[in-house]
Amino acid sequence: WDVATRQNIATLTGHTWEVSSVSFSPNGIILASGSYDGTVRLWDVVTRRNIATLTMEHRNGVWSVSFSPDGRTLASVSMSGTVRLWDVATRRNIATVLTGRTDWVSSVSFSPDGNTLASGSTSPNNKVQLWDVATRQNIATLTGHMGSISSVSFSPDGNTLASGSSDGTVKLWDISPYITPTTLTPDFNGDGKVDFADFLLFTAQFELRRGDAGFDARFDLNGDGTIGFVDFLLFSRAFGT
Repeated sequence: WDVATRQNIATLTGHTWEVSSVSFSPNGIILASGSYDGTVRLWDVVTRRNIATLTMEHRNGVWSVSFSPDGRTLASVSMSGTVRLWDVATRRNIATVLTGRTDWVSSVSFSPDGNTLASGSTSPNNKVQLWDVATRQNIATLTGHMGSISSVSFSPDGNTLASGSSDGTVKLWDISPYITPTTLTPDFNGDGKVDFADFLLFTAQFELRRGDAGFDARFDLNGDGTIGFVDFLLFSRAFGT
């Protein structure tokens, strides 16, 4: 859909059953779609063509798809209780994060830094789980919903997770205690070098604490919940690299 004109500009067909989820790659070039037909399709947004079909991995229908922030990995979840990670470039399944579950996994979302994956499950467990993407290990299980989890989504700073449920509620979770900040990566603006531009971003965060408005965990390099002098020392070591 063209958002400005509200007009339908393309219809992508090919799935043989209901389409349950769609997700754009961060650069907007690829659209991923998951379907109850058990496949994930990748579409070229410009040409409207199906450029890949990821199949033979999910035994049952696909409920949710989500791109990682760098666009290199796609997560998909199925009714069989499986979360799979795909290499977008090679179209290959590179990991199975969850498998053999007795409950269906209905939603999945990457954290803004790409280090954590959140998944939501259906009844009877009705739980949200956090996974370390690098190690594929479960790092937290969040319970409290009384119905199936239908959607999960991270806040832009990555410290809060929202979950929507068939119990009619949306819950907000403080997940900062479960996430180990990435250390010694003070290239805050992502331009490939640590320089004065990064220093200006750091000073704008200086003396903020977890829970303060505007607090960004990227600048808390030692993970103690405060952006202070120790973080400055860690930043200084990398300055000029």
